Amino acid sequence: MDWQSINTSLLAELTILLVDDDKLIRDIIMQNLRSIGFKRFLQASDGEEAFEIFNDPENQIDLILCDWDMPRADGLVFLKSVRTHPELLDTPFIMVTAQQSQERLKISQAAKYNVNAYIVKPFMAETLRKKVVTVLLNQGLKAKGA
Repeated sequence: MDWQSINTSLLAELTILLVDDDKLIRDIIMQNLRSIGFKRFLQASDGEEAFEIFNDPENQIDLILCDWDMPRADGLVFLKSVRTHPELLDTPFIMVTAQQSQERLKISQAAKYNVNAYIVKPFMAETLRKKVVTVLLNQGLKAKGA
């Protein structure tokens, strides 16, 4: 099954937390995901802000897309925090990073904390969509009816 065969009303029920210090990147990701039916987004500019949003019981987060390199708290720090949170440790998490950074080291570090997928910038819209839907399907698409 791929993203084109998923009921868009189901995707519209899910909330995605986007974490990136670059607002333009967050906007591009939102635009791409809106094009396949996602409607609910929360945004943070670093891991500290993201953890505040993530920790708020008012926020039901179904997927996290997080940049690696950010000020204050980077993506790995945030991933570790998510994976040690007792009720929310299974939240699907996709790490996003720049091509020129130390990929092998980063992948192995993120794998230790059960990152669900990895996307390298710059990425194609289709790659983003496929990774997001694959991760959600592998996690049982938290929303009803999948």
